[in-house]
Amino acid sequence: MGRATLVDGSSVTSEVNYIRNSPAAPDQVLEFVTADEERSTMQTLPGRPMAITNARPLSTELDREGFVLVRHCSSIADFGRIEEDPEVDQHYVAEMTDLLAEVTGAEKVFLLGGGKKRYGESATEELSPLLNAKPARYPHADNTDTSSAELIAMIGMFVDDIDLESYSRHAMYNAWRAVSAPPQDIPLAVCDARTVQPQDEVTIRAVSLERLGEITHDTTGYRHNASHAWHYYPDMTRDEVLVFKAHDTDPQRSRRVPHTAFADPSCPAGVATRASVEVRALALFR
Repeated sequence: MGRATLVDGSSVTSEVNYIRNSPAAPDQVLEFVTADEERSTMQTLPGRPMAITNARPLSTELDREGFVLVRHCSSIADFGRIEEDPEVDQHYVAEMTDLLAEVTGAEKVFLLGGGKKRYGESATEELSPLLNAKPARYPHADNTDTSSAELIAMIGMFVDDIDLESYSRHAMYNAWRAVSAPPQDIPLAVCDARTVQPQDEVTIRAVSLERLGEITHDTTGYRHNASHAWHYYPDMTRDEVLVFKAHDTDPQRSRRVPHTAFADPSCPAGVATRASVEVRALALFR
């Protein structure tokens, strides 16, 4: 990430690794290979120093800034069992489905898979049995408009009791929970969706090694824009969930929120590296 410096009590300055290059040809797409970054054609270094503001004093809205922090006391005793114990996975899916329905007001919520664990790079023991489990250290959103539409259509094909055309609005959300004790050395930063311009976006083809094999999926990366307003929630506990927008078919609402892991310079040295669990979901509205 590079060097980060503390600005004041309400914000830090840290390097944000924006996309720095364009595809070599008009018919090409930049790629990010999660398991072997040397194969990536996306270039992000050196990063750009950006102020990242403590969002705890703010009152945010999902359809305005695109992110909110909510309290949720999970009954999962050991988040390390996620991706290891099917019963724990199913229980967390049920919990998060209910939470996202409540937070978004959607009529139906479908989780796009189960919980996904991630660890800071120094957690070699925890990372060794996992695939694609390191923090993503560049600003991105998990879909493009096109890949979102394709994913929604695919869900409609495989879920029998749903008629997508009967819903006027489709939206996607991420829900991120820090499960390591505060403070976190590598928190998650989110960017106010109102400060992002269409020209900031660039398609990045993510190539990820998952349990089913190598998967490619078009995501959105971001070029530097000095107007971007970055925020984070320091000292998150396991009873807090950061919910943020990944896609929305309503152009009057926030579309998607760039997010990235970053090194928090205010975190004391020697703490255990960040562990987190995230889920992704589709929400349907009448």
